Amino acid sequence: MSIEATGRSAPPLTFAASRLRHEAARRIVPGGVHSNIRLAEQPWPLFFVSGEGSHLTDVDGNVLIDYVLANGPLLLGHSPRPVIEAVKAQLDRGLIFAGQTDLEMEAAERVVDMVPCAEMVRFNMTGTEAVQAALRIARSATGRQKVLIFQGHYDGWADNVLFNNATSGRLDSVTGEIRPVPESPGVELAVGQDLVVAEWNDPVAIEAILARHRDDLAAVLMEPVMGNSGVIEPRPGYLDTVRDLCTRFGIVLIFDEVITGFRVGPGGAQGRYGVTPDLAVFGKAIASGFPVSCVAGRAALFEGIATGRVMHAGTFNAWLPGMAATVATLRILGDAGFAVYETLDRIGTRLRDGLADSARSHGATMLVQGLPMVFNTSFSPLPAAYSHVEPFQGDIAALRAFIPHLLSRGVRIAARGNWMLSAAHTDEDVDRTLEAFDGALAEYLRVTG
Repeated sequence: MSIEATGRSAPPLTFAASRLRHEAARRIVPGGVHSNIRLAEQPWPLFFVSGEGSHLTDVDGNVLIDYVLANGPLLLGHSPRPVIEAVKAQLDRGLIFAGQTDLEMEAAERVVDMVPCAEMVRFNMTGTEAVQAALRIARSATGRQKVLIFQGHYDGWADNVLFNNATSGRLDSVTGEIRPVPESPGVELAVGQDLVVAEWNDPVAIEAILARHRDDLAAVLMEPVMGNSGVIEPRPGYLDTVRDLCTRFGIVLIFDEVITGFRVGPGGAQGRYGVTPDLAVFGKAIASGFPVSCVAGRAALFEGIATGRVMHAGTFNAWLPGMAATVATLRILGDAGFAVYETLDRIGTRLRDGLADSARSHGATMLVQGLPMVFNTSFSPLPAAYSHVEPFQGDIAALRAFIPHLLSRGVRIAARGNWMLSAAHTDEDVDRTLEAFDGALAEYLRVTG
């Protein structure tokens, strides 16, 4: 079925073959998926056969305009030729050596050249790993144990940070702190004792909390843009406030740039907002879909790792196909970055604003917010301070009802309402998406009354 099917008058797409495969997969794979995030896809988890540029082809033969982009890594679109060719060439030379190569040095040098905080770099495979490395570095450097995280932020699935991502803890009106709440059964509860949970985007609350815990906190860990929950930007001056407080109290400031890194600009969110953390973690977009992440930051903080006193290891760290993908990606973003980010800004702004116009024309209570290259559509206004995640969770039900109407018109977005843009998206994609969105919203409103 062709992309022409995105028009409002075309027959709706169907996904019967995906449904059959998912039912079969559930017999041997828990939930029929290998990541729980995929369980939320509506009307059911889809099966795909290929991706190229801004489009995905599924097992039913549907060609979808893809704004999920594998949850963010595909900044250059599906299967970007320069990256794929670089990886193919490396496969003939080797996968892993348990030794060093010039390729990993070039990858590290490009990160250092592009990222404001990066004086040194260590590569990992996943964002969750990179966050854990950053926390160990911070604790070893400060001799302190506790870490401050923020309600509504997601910093990976490891036990010591899987708290208060989508579940609200009780806000103490006196201290301004939030009770740590584990996000899943099976999380080690004892690690919550080393967490301080705060409301994000509230400069008054954060100053009081950091002052109170100044002798105990090793790190403040945050998404500089709340990418996983509504794509909420920091209030003007908020990042600067946190930066100044961490400097004053000797606390390591860590930016989790797994989503924002390279996506919102060549220097990540820290480059975009002009606030430099002590450490930052990157993943997703750094290697165009190949599993690569890194922790980067001030050289002095890596002293323990450099001497071997602080443990950081991994057989697949700086694996060669991943390094080839990283170098090829960062060459494009660094050497031709202006064109890439100009495209993302122009196309993304046109799409984001067009969706907002469509919602207004239908009288729908839909909020469109975020940056051109990553934004969110929600049916419930999301608070900038985000002390409670219930508004976001309440929005999920509306999104689950709306997204199938959009998908049946050939447009795929994330279950939580996020839209990711790639350099492969075109004006034609935007035209078709806006037409599909208009029809989907009209149908949703008609059905829901």
